[in-house]
Amino acid sequence: MDKVLFAGTAVTRENSIGSLYRMEHGKEWVKIGDIPDNAAVQAIVQHPVDANIVFAATRKGIFKSTDKGVKWRNVHAPEGIQFWSIEFDPRNANHLFAGTSPIGVWESQDGGETWSACQVDHPERFNIRFGASRVMRLAFHPTNPQVLYGIAEINGFMLSEDGGKTWHARTDALVELAKDPVLKSKIETDDEAEGMFDAHAVTTSTAKPDAIYYLCRMGVFESTDFGKSFDDLKVRNFAPFSYCRDLRTVAGNPEKLYACFSISSRSNAGAVYTSDDLGRNWRRADSQVNPESTIMGINVHIKDGNGVISVTRGGQVFYTLDGSRNWFEKQLPENAGDAFCVAMI
Repeated sequence: MDKVLFAGTAVTRENSIGSLYRMEHGKEWVKIGDIPDNAAVQAIVQHPVDANIVFAATRKGIFKSTDKGVKWRNVHAPEGIQFWSIEFDPRNANHLFAGTSPIGVWESQDGGETWSACQVDHPERFNIRFGASRVMRLAFHPTNPQVLYGIAEINGFMLSEDGGKTWHARTDALVELAKDPVLKSKIETDDEAEGMFDAHAVTTSTAKPDAIYYLCRMGVFESTDFGKSFDDLKVRNFAPFSYCRDLRTVAGNPEKLYACFSISSRSNAGAVYTSDDLGRNWRRADSQVNPESTIMGINVHIKDGNGVISVTRGGQVFYTLDGSRNWFEKQLPENAGDAFCVAMI
């Protein structure tokens, strides 16, 4: 069966739609009616075993589909909580975690049907104009089930060392890195460490189980000591961009990474880059296409590493089915709000 594509948008201008769009390869985008037009979809995640099950993290709760995204229902929507990320336990597909705004983590032990809040000690370092920080991504240690990682936008790195029950900040290394003039950046605040705390993604790889790959505004960084220190992988030496937004590992090829780089959070350019050696070297993967705004999200099919998909803020969706040799482009409808995430199942 052909791949099914998803894109999530948010309401960013008058009369725009912040919901979920679905498209089968070769067909047209269809807006999902079961998710409100103002939900703001921030993450789309497929079940690792049952390809029919898909989750969407939104600012109006967690939605679940059991038919490859045709129909959806809201399974969890606590008052005042926005959901920004979802992660499956690689050892138990019924065990999930979800990241929120304000900063928090929720856990489900029954396949996402019921959820409970975890204990999180990660106070906000900055006052930012767009409101509370948000947990943008979660990741499991590949071999140690007690260790999980999380990142918060403009609030840095956090981790759990008890299987996700409790979480705490670990940010001293980010402050230290921000002493480097190349890594100083302040946009929302007066603190030049802000850029290092402006985290957008975190991932791990079975090829190097103790390594953490932390992506923030300033680049991609690696830690092998649970975030006590980070090494700058210096993506700026390979890409003419200064804003890093998303990072993914690849099924069946644990040393391969994909990332999207742009000029800033709102810009007129961007690109997808790939690394075959866990971030030591990078090359552009999507030179066939012309992104006309910041690339906000990238994703890789969870079983087929040849399937890669990206989306720009302006709604250009690019995808490849053959490992970046050939790319397709499919623009979201004109009334779609700014796009933030994509998935391919």
